[in-house]
Amino acid sequence: MTSPPAPKEPAIARPDRDIAIAHAVNLTDLVNGEPGSMAFYRTTFANHPSQFVTYHDLRKQGDMLDKATLKALGLRANTKLSSQFFATLNEKGRADPVGAAGVIGLAVSTALSASRALAAMEALGVDEAKFLASNMAAGPCAAAAGLDGQTIALADAPMLPFATCTHPDQCSCCYQAKLSILNERISTE
Repeated sequence: MTSPPAPKEPAIARPDRDIAIAHAVNLTDLVNGEPGSMAFYRTTFANHPSQFVTYHDLRKQGDMLDKATLKALGLRANTKLSSQFFATLNEKGRADPVGAAGVIGLAVSTALSASRALAAMEALGVDEAKFLASNMAAGPCAAAAGLDGQTIALADAPMLPFATCTHPDQCSCCYQAKLSILNERISTE
């Protein structure tokens, strides 16, 4: 009688949604350090990906600024911009709040999507993933280019976008599950 296989070590838990959001928001360097700012982003991205947040949606979360305020900020009177979103921005973000919404929104979407994909792989018992660097307009950042095509243990897979990413708004790097059973089958054929 054979004994059942030894249980696998449990996978290291992926960072939760709030940590992934904070990572991406901080990476953009467009948001102030006020406690309510991160709460705004946690609330806004609470249902991602079932409720995808575009940069248009991000800047419309809350009460819209009136035309006079928009003009005083140097923005067109028909710009859709909430006071709650604007209040989260630091000086750099306030210089171009519409652009800031795009950068923040894309960085957070990348972080949440990558974190969710890694968690799904771990739940399926996948131990390793192949890292695929972004091929967007600016190309991969130096860290991503250095890891492109390499296999990484899921437990060691860094959050995306990388902390050193120079263009987090263009990051589409991802992890692809490396299935050992499939690799074994291919190598024996």
